[in-house]
Amino acid sequence: MIKPHQVIEGNLLAQKCTSDFGGPNQWRLHVKTTEGYWEEVQWMNVYAIQQFFKEKLPVYKENNSQKKYELA
Repeated sequence: MIKPHQVIEGNLLAQKCTSDFGGPNQWRLHVKTTEGYWEEVQWMNVYAIQQFFKEKLPVYKENNSQKKYELA
């Protein structure tokens, strides 16, 4: 099971995608609007989104034999 996780740094929000689609390391990047709402701007791999955040985001390795994921 992929657990929900989010990281906020300034006006950026990284939200962990908990779906199996695209694999276990997909994230949603949100930007805060001038009105204070979070607007999703991109669905991306953990290695791409990590470039925007200082905090280390969790990376999952795939257990191919049973289609389960565990935190690496």
